[in-house]
Parts: sequence; structure tokens; C-alpha cells
Amino acid sequence: MHKNADMDALGSAYYLSKIFGGSKIASDGMDRFASYLSKKYNIEVLSDFDPSAYTEIIAVDTASREQLGKFRDVRLDAIYDHHASNDIIAERRIVMDNYPSCSEMLYDLYGRVEDNIAHLLLAGGIISDTDWFRHANTRTFLVFFRILEDAKMEFSDISSIFGFPYNHSEKIAILKGMQRMKFRTKGSKIICATEVGAHESSFAMLMSNLVDVVFVGSQRKDVVRVTSRSKELNLLDILGEVATDFDCSYGGHKNAAGMQCTGDVEAILNALVKLAEKKL
Repeated sequence: MHKNADMDALGSAYYLSKIFGGSKIASDGMDRFASYLSKKYNIEVLSDFDPSAYTEIIAVDTASREQLGKFRDVRLDAIYDHHASNDIIAERRIVMDNYPSCSEMLYDLYGRVEDNIAHLLLAGGIISDTDWFRHANTRTFLVFFRILEDAKMEFSDISSIFGFPYNHSEKIAILKGMQRMKFRTKGSKIICATEVGAHESSFAMLMSNLVDVVFVGSQRKDVVRVTSRSKELNLLDILGEVATDFDCSYGGHKNAAGMQCTGDVEAILNALVKLAEKKL
């Protein structure tokens, strides 16, 4: 899975582990949802592994090698992904960018497995990556219904897994982000940007309910990571343009995307806000 793996990545990886059998899951860190669910359902996620010990290594829900973090140089035999920006080279490439989530794509490919936790996580991945169906299409609802029907689950079984509070660390990161936040208005539209030490996605998710465009950056030495959300702008266009001026890799979807750069977080956030303001 990609670094800071989310629910879509965890659901996809766990589901494929049941499809292929005898598999292990690995990631260079997980976000709050994925971490919580992996512990709740006793899903082992390796933080390191020896590539020579495995006959096949598969990447899921990952658009570039840079997103794999410390595993970026590991041999990849296959890739399952749904990002239009995917540039990973592998012997087997299953990349379908017309799916809003990797979870939806995989269930459409393989269908039911004998493990309801896999179905639960896939359904959660669909909700997460479509932002509660705001970026869904007709097929998304059909696949989601099939998952519920095949697993004999109700919608409440899925939605309940999102009902856990922010932990203390996330609360502090969000409050510090609010203290540092800058915003601009363009007509009735609001663009905001801030820097946090951690939990970028938690802050971005929270602010996406209040503003039209949000950029959340963090800096560790000379490495800058940015998470972004937008209601109407194509973030891949914005991140792609800024990436030409900085040493960046980027990926994601038009309404939810991220980038990793070498440089100064303030300069990169300012460039992103300026370009978003221009496009609005």
C-alpha cells in the first residue's frame, strides 16, 4: 500500500489478500481510519519485509513509486490502481481511472469472497474515496449495493466504522493548523492553506466541509508533503503546474490529491493558493 495508507488502500489490499491467499500486507504508515480498522479487525500490516521472500509483489491504490515511501525501490510485479496519473511500470498493470475508488474497481473485477471483513473494508473504501458518494457515479451505487447484498450487510454496518473521535494528537495538529491558516476569497469561494506537523488528511477532510479549496502542508527537513481537497477545481491540473516549478511528484484525483516535493513548504503552499485563485 502507499505511504500513509487510507481506507481504500487497506480495503483493497486486504481484499486481494483473500483473493490470492497466503498474502501479507505492508505499508510505510497508515492514516487514522486505516490504522484504527487494522487494529479493530486484527489485520497485520508489515512495516518492513524482505522482497526476496515473496514470489509476487503487488501495489494497490498507488499512482507512483514515490508514494510507496521507503518501499519505492522494491520490485513490483503487478499494480492495481484507479488513478489517471499512474506511472508505475509492472508486468501486470490493472489501472482503470474511470473508477472513483480502487475498492469499487476490485469488487467489479472479482466479486464476493468468503470474508465479510473484506466486504466491510471495501465498502468503507468506496465511501472514503468518494467522500460519502459526492464523487460517485451510477456504477458506484450498483457496486456498493452488490457488496451489501452479497455480504448481507446494512448501510449502518458500514457507516458505523466512521464513528470514532479524533485522538489527542489529531486535535492538537488541527488546532495548530487553524492557528497558522491563511485564506483568500475569490467572489463567494474560499481557498485556505496551512502547515501542520502531522495528520494532514484529517485537517484537509475537516476543512473541506467549510471551504472550497484547501491545501495542507507538512515539512520534514527538505521534504514537503501536501494534501489537498477541492469541491470543483481539478487539483491534478494545479499540482501538475506547480510540480514543474518545484521538484515534486503528485497523484490522486481531481477533487482529492497529494504531492511530495523538495523545497520550502511555505513557498509551495503560496504557489498552490495563487494558482487556485487564478483558476477560480
